[in-house]
Amino acid sequence: MKNFKEMLDKDLDTTFFNTEEFAQLKRIRCDGIDKNIPVIFDSEETKDRNGGGDHAEGIYGKFVVIRVRLKDLGKEPRQGMRFWIGSDLFKITNVLNEYNELIIDLERYDE
Repeated sequence: MKNFKEMLDKDLDTTFFNTEEFAQLKRIRCDGIDKNIPVIFDSEETKDRNGGGDHAEGIYGKFVVIRVRLKDLGKEPRQGMRFWIGSDLFKITNVLNEYNELIIDLERYDE
């Protein structure tokens, strides 16, 4: 019988990070990492973070929450690092590791 962690890893691989189900294959660049990996855009978490803000006129914040597998990145990024998704540059505002799934909060400001 499999233990809980093994079952969770299998579910992450076969369901959640399956690019035909929830994940999208995206080019990620951060801290020397440059690879195409499955990424889940967490729309509910993003919605919660976009709720408010005090931005200067003409400056617009974009906040994104993504989920990636630690094994896909190879190492855990840190708060404050630059993080590219495709050609879009973000700053990491928070990283949470839940059972080797990284939940990464990103922000960027545009005019």
